Amino acid sequence: MVTVPNPYPQETWEEITDFAYLTRFVVKREVRDLLDRPAPGRDGEYTVAEPYRVGFRLDRGAQRIVEVPAGFRTDLVSAPGIAALFGVRRVGPYLEGAVLHDFLYIAWQHLEDEAGRAPRREDRRFADAMYRAAMTAARVPAAKVAAIHAAVRVFGWPVYRAANAGTFAESV
Repeated sequence: MVTVPNPYPQETWEEITDFAYLTRFVVKREVRDLLDRPAPGRDGEYTVAEPYRVGFRLDRGAQRIVEVPAGFRTDLVSAPGIAALFGVRRVGPYLEGAVLHDFLYIAWQHLEDEAGRAPRREDRRFADAMYRAAMTAARVPAAKVAAIHAAVRVFGWPVYRAANAGTFAESV
């Protein structure tokens, strides 16, 4: 099983500030992921090909970094069909934030020093707030940021707390 450093704040916090993309975002799709899609007409998964880092501050404190590790598997932006009515697609200026958000939604299951950890509401709040900060930094229109953030806050808990197998590729 892949383990990751704990990306979640251990202290209480109010806001995420100074969010910045620090490295390029590189994904790849293996041939098997193209051919062995979950259903005809659906897309396959992609793999983060290089570590992807973002920086931020909590309550204007010290600079922090979260890294989405190479090998993390993603379906890009996963949104219900109705989201297309609002212009949310699988790829857009919110993509990098969506992959970061997906990683933060599963990272609690892979922490280096905390095997068996249960999902925590404050970690989910952090993941959702990071997504909002990432979209804002990518200059996604404010109304779209608000709508996407509201959707993950309302509908995200069952996804966040679900066990996720196969979230990392066997080789990068």
